[in-house]
Amino acid sequence: MTISQIGWQRGGSSGAATGNYNSFKLYVGLASASELSSTFADNYITGTRTLVYETASQAMSAGPDEWVNITLDSQFWYNGVDNLIVELEWVGGANMFYTYMWETGVNRGLMNKSDINASTGTLATKMSQLMFDGTLALEPQTFGTIKTLWKF
Repeated sequence: MTISQIGWQRGGSSGAATGNYNSFKLYVGLASASELSSTFADNYITGTRTLVYETASQAMSAGPDEWVNITLDSQFWYNGVDNLIVELEWVGGANMFYTYMWETGVNRGLMNKSDINASTGTLATKMSQLMFDGTLALEPQTFGTIKTLWKF
């Protein structure tokens, strides 16, 4: 699947209707493990962390329960096999845009709220509800088989 947009659903009327984030970057990459470690770089399959969106100021704005989507600067090819990492990075801003979270049961969230250059963070079992938009292409090959049984 080629991912061209990533969306977040605003958590009801919690927080501000608009959150503004400075020096905003969005990375996407692949992970082989189903649970994160506390070291950011260790979670990615080597060479897959890709900067897909960057802006000096990002506004996240939506009404209660509505989705806000970011159209990526660079699309990301997701192989459908490995786990997907979505990493957000920003420096300062105004207001907080709260999203719906879900309990994963294992460490699938990793945050560092104090130092953008930190190599480690705090693990969490809750993560934002996300929506991915893009195109799904089939490989140009036959993926089915025919099985017959002849009885005489």
